[in-house]
Amino acid sequence: MQFIKILFWVLLLVATFIFWWTNEARASLDLGAAIVEARVSTFVVGAFLLGFVPTWLLLRGSKWRLLRRIKTLENAARPAAVPTAAPNPTPAPAPAPKTVAEPAPAVSPVDSEKATGA
Repeated sequence: MQFIKILFWVLLLVATFIFWWTNEARASLDLGAAIVEARVSTFVVGAFLLGFVPTWLLLRGSKWRLLRRIKTLENAARPAAVPTAAPNPTPAPAPAPKTVAEPAPAVSPVDSEKATGA
């Protein structure tokens, strides 16, 4: 993939150079304080770069920021390193036995008179 990307940029650079070299028509650009006279192809390449470079810099900046953010999130999600055990570890004390409280009766006590039906 990297080779294709490099090949694309080299071919684009060669095509741009051929375009610049073969177009010899001259033009002037009035900037107010100065008048610039150069090849038309120089103005075309300059206009392309004027639009391309800031956009490319914004892309690279956002990609760098997102890659940093991904790396931070991956580091946060990674489990902590487990410490190695000592050669003679002391056993942990056994947990104290839990005492279970006797549950309260589900029904309230009934008087003996009511139980016999009297």
